[in-house]
Amino acid sequence: MNTRESSIGPTWIRRIVVAADGSPASVRGLEQATDLAVRVGAKVVVVHVRHIPTMAMAGPTTNEALMLDSLDELESEVRQQAVRILGTSGASWDFIVRSGSAGEEIVKVASEVGADIVVVGSNRHSSLHNLLLGSTAAYLTAHSPVPVLVMRSLVPVEVAHSR
Repeated sequence: MNTRESSIGPTWIRRIVVAADGSPASVRGLEQATDLAVRVGAKVVVVHVRHIPTMAMAGPTTNEALMLDSLDELESEVRQQAVRILGTSGASWDFIVRSGSAGEEIVKVASEVGADIVVVGSNRHSSLHNLLLGSTAAYLTAHSPVPVLVMRSLVPVEVAHSR
């Protein structure tokens, strides 16, 4: 091992893509990715995907406006989390917003920015939930061009959802 590697860790990690959706697991993933980035001198690319469920668009147009307001609010919260966690860390970072399928968009960003690793939170949904709605973490582990680190929330899901 050369001196550079021993002082800052593995040098193969230069860009870390972090999927951010505001969940406790996502926040933990962002915190861990930030810590890693600072240690190895990597850049963090935070990706937030605005996803409009197909069923939500089937209703009247007033639902569309409410859905868009909710998406705007969630994006703002996620951006604030990123600023809070990354802002004073000293790590270089970007915030990218996409629309569509979370897994597909995160894979695209990982390829576009030349990511070395992708970090995603997983909220321990049931197998039925994943079957019906899909799991971004499962999609990424199957389709990502680079290694995927799946983070779990330190807060049990039942507690996080009751807040």
